Amino acid sequence: MSKVTLSDDLNSYNSKALIRTKVKEFFSEFSTKIFELADEAGTMNSKKFEELSGYKSDFYNEYCSQLKGFFDSSTSSFGKKSSKTLYLTYNGKNYVLTQQGITEKAPVSIAPFTGVIPSKETVHDVEKACLKLRFQQE
Repeated sequence: MSKVTLSDDLNSYNSKALIRTKVKEFFSEFSTKIFELADEAGTMNSKKFEELSGYKSDFYNEYCSQLKGFFDSSTSSFGKKSSKTLYLTYNGKNYVLTQQGITEKAPVSIAPFTGVIPSKETVHDVEKACLKLRFQQE
Protein backbone atom coordinates (compact mmCIF):
# COMPACT_ATOMS: atom_id res chain seq x y z
CA MET A 1 0.00 0.00 0.00
CA SER A 2 1.13 3.55 -0.66
CA LYS A 3 3.04 5.33 2.07
CA VAL A 4 2.30 8.88 0.86
CA THR A 5 -0.90 10.62 1.78
CA LEU A 6 -2.26 13.61 -0.09
CA SER A 7 -5.00 15.77 1.36
CA ASP A 8 -8.50 14.31 1.09
CA ASP A 9 -9.94 17.66 0.05
CA LEU A 10 -7.97 17.74 -3.24
CA ASN A 11 -10.90 16.28 -5.17
CA SER A 12 -12.97 19.33 -4.26
CA TYR A 13 -10.79 21.47 -6.54
CA ASN A 14 -12.47 21.78 -9.92
CA SER A 15 -10.85 24.70 -11.70
CA LYS A 16 -7.68 24.25 -13.75
CA ALA A 17 -6.06 27.19 -11.94
CA LEU A 18 -6.68 25.66 -8.49
CA ILE A 19 -5.47 22.24 -9.63
CA ARG A 20 -2.33 23.84 -11.14
CA THR A 21 -1.68 25.69 -7.87
CA LYS A 22 -2.17 22.58 -5.70
CA VAL A 23 0.09 20.44 -7.89
CA LYS A 24 2.80 23.11 -7.69
CA GLU A 25 2.31 23.44 -3.92
CA PHE A 26 2.47 19.67 -3.34
CA PHE A 27 4.85 18.77 -6.19
CA SER A 28 7.09 16.61 -3.96
CA GLU A 29 4.12 14.71 -2.56
CA PHE A 30 2.66 14.14 -6.04
CA SER A 31 6.08 12.97 -7.23
CA THR A 32 6.35 10.41 -4.47
CA LYS A 33 2.77 9.23 -4.95
CA ILE A 34 2.98 8.92 -8.75
CA PHE A 35 6.34 7.12 -8.77
CA GLU A 36 5.18 4.73 -5.99
CA LEU A 37 2.10 3.92 -8.05
CA ALA A 38 4.21 3.49 -11.21
CA ASP A 39 6.35 0.96 -9.32
CA GLU A 40 3.22 -0.90 -8.18
CA ALA A 41 1.31 -0.78 -11.46
CA GLY A 42 4.19 -1.04 -13.94
CA THR A 43 2.95 1.86 -16.05
CA MET A 44 1.11 4.90 -14.76
CA ASN A 45 -1.33 6.97 -16.78
CA SER A 46 -4.17 9.31 -15.86
CA LYS A 47 -6.77 6.55 -15.76
CA LYS A 48 -4.65 4.29 -13.52
CA PHE A 49 -3.75 7.25 -11.31
CA GLU A 50 -7.43 8.00 -10.73
CA GLU A 51 -8.19 4.31 -10.15
CA LEU A 52 -5.33 3.62 -7.73
CA SER A 53 -5.08 6.92 -5.87
CA GLY A 54 -8.70 8.02 -5.74
CA TYR A 55 -7.76 11.49 -7.01
CA LYS A 56 -8.96 13.08 -10.23
CA SER A 57 -6.93 12.40 -13.35
CA ASP A 58 -6.62 16.19 -13.76
CA PHE A 59 -3.99 16.14 -11.00
CA TYR A 60 -1.91 13.53 -12.85
CA ASN A 61 -2.21 15.40 -16.13
CA GLU A 62 -1.21 18.69 -14.50
CA TYR A 63 1.69 17.02 -12.69
CA CYS A 64 3.01 15.57 -15.95
CA SER A 65 2.58 18.92 -17.68
CA GLN A 66 4.54 20.72 -14.93
CA LEU A 67 7.21 18.00 -14.89
CA LYS A 68 7.69 18.16 -18.66
CA GLY A 69 7.68 21.95 -18.56
CA PHE A 70 10.27 22.02 -15.82
CA PHE A 71 12.71 19.81 -17.73
CA ASP A 72 11.94 21.17 -21.19
CA SER A 73 12.64 24.71 -20.03
CA SER A 74 15.87 23.72 -18.33
CA THR A 75 17.37 21.85 -21.28
CA SER A 76 15.82 23.03 -24.53
CA SER A 77 16.93 25.85 -26.71
CA PHE A 78 14.79 28.47 -28.41
CA GLY A 79 12.53 26.97 -31.07
CA LYS A 80 13.19 23.38 -30.08
CA LYS A 81 10.07 21.22 -29.76
CA SER A 82 9.38 19.67 -26.40
CA SER A 83 10.50 16.09 -26.02
CA LYS A 84 7.98 13.25 -26.31
CA THR A 85 10.17 10.99 -24.17
CA LEU A 86 11.95 11.99 -20.99
CA TYR A 87 14.21 9.74 -18.97
CA LEU A 88 13.80 10.39 -15.27
CA THR A 89 15.45 9.27 -12.08
CA TYR A 90 13.61 9.27 -8.78
CA ASN A 91 14.68 7.71 -5.51
CA GLY A 92 17.51 5.78 -7.19
CA LYS A 93 15.31 4.25 -9.91
CA ASN A 94 14.97 5.10 -13.59
CA TYR A 95 11.67 5.86 -15.31
CA VAL A 96 10.55 6.93 -18.74
CA LEU A 97 7.86 9.54 -19.32
CA THR A 98 6.26 9.16 -22.74
CA GLN A 99 3.80 11.48 -24.42
CA GLN A 100 1.67 9.48 -26.85
CA GLY A 101 0.87 12.17 -29.38
CA ILE A 102 1.98 15.47 -30.79
CA THR A 103 -0.27 17.84 -28.85
CA GLU A 104 0.26 19.05 -25.29
CA LYS A 105 -3.01 17.32 -24.33
CA ALA A 106 -1.83 13.90 -25.57
CA PRO A 107 -1.87 11.11 -22.94
CA VAL A 108 1.30 10.77 -20.88
CA SER A 109 2.56 7.61 -19.20
CA ILE A 110 5.29 7.10 -16.63
CA ALA A 111 6.85 3.66 -16.33
CA PRO A 112 9.83 2.10 -14.60
CA PHE A 113 12.76 1.79 -17.03
CA THR A 114 15.33 -0.96 -16.66
CA GLY A 115 16.97 -0.79 -20.09
CA VAL A 116 20.03 1.11 -21.17
CA ILE A 117 19.32 4.81 -21.57
CA PRO A 118 20.59 6.03 -24.95
CA SER A 119 23.82 8.01 -24.51
CA LYS A 120 22.40 11.08 -26.29
CA GLU A 121 19.58 11.31 -23.73
CA THR A 122 19.68 13.31 -20.51
CA VAL A 123 18.45 11.68 -17.31
CA HIS A 124 16.42 14.24 -15.38
CA ASP A 125 16.48 14.09 -11.58
CA VAL A 126 12.95 14.54 -10.22
CA GLU A 127 14.16 14.88 -6.62
CA LYS A 128 16.36 17.85 -7.60
CA ALA A 129 13.37 19.37 -9.40
CA CYS A 130 11.30 19.01 -6.21
CA LEU A 131 14.01 20.76 -4.18
CA LYS A 132 14.37 23.54 -6.72
CA LEU A 133 10.61 24.14 -6.75
CA ARG A 134 10.49 24.14 -2.95
CA PHE A 135 13.22 26.81 -2.78
CA GLN A 136 11.43 28.91 -5.40
CA GLN A 137 8.23 28.84 -3.31
CA GLU A 138 9.92 29.98 -0.08
